[in-house]
Amino acid sequence: MSSQGDKRYKALDHPIRRRIVQLLADDPQTYSQLLQNLKIESGHLAYHLRNLGELLEKDEEGNYFLNLEGEKAYEFLTGETLSKESEDNPFKQVSFLVVIVLIVVIAGAIIFTPQSFISEARVEEQKAETYTLSVQALDIVYEIFEDWEIPREHWAGLLLKIVNIRLNLEDLYEYGGDEQYKRYAERLEYFEDELSEVIVVGDPGYMTLTVEKRHLIRELHSLLLEIEESL
Repeated sequence: MSSQGDKRYKALDHPIRRRIVQLLADDPQTYSQLLQNLKIESGHLAYHLRNLGELLEKDEEGNYFLNLEGEKAYEFLTGETLSKESEDNPFKQVSFLVVIVLIVVIAGAIIFTPQSFISEARVEEQKAETYTLSVQALDIVYEIFEDWEIPREHWAGLLLKIVNIRLNLEDLYEYGGDEQYKRYAERLEYFEDELSEVIVVGDPGYMTLTVEKRHLIRELHSLLLEIEESL
């Protein structure tokens, strides 16, 4: 998983890192300020900042702030526009740009890891990680089913999980040639496209769980259970 798109998704796929992005969208902050606001240990903050390296920069006074990629990540998560470039329909234009950066780029990513260098332990580790991601995605699905007006962060969080599951399944197919993993990955691409569309055209805050969206989530729920069982 070497593409820039893959790194962005993994950077956002943790609640603390998403919170850091949201905090820095308001104002640049020092390491100490982030510690105070997040109320986590210093070692944990350092770890999460390293994982956000593609999205952050640091000025001469020690303040962390979002770079252009970080701003796009924030806009993807919240639907709110930080820049003033889009005037006619900023939300829709920015959302389209974010989907291009965070979805289309990684859709064409090709993994070149030679099978001969992949250990059995690595395969099992990949399976375990994919299983965990599937469980987490199912948790979000259940949260979505609990209400009628769904927070945007639920849709964005689900999309992040689905992308990472697909990437892991593609890895597992490359490692062992199991066609089942390839088929699952291909089916997940459909849900990536559909969830991306929900985010692009949806309201920045809450999105109604329409009959169409409910049907989509039910289909995804069934697929995630299949994937979970196969692992």
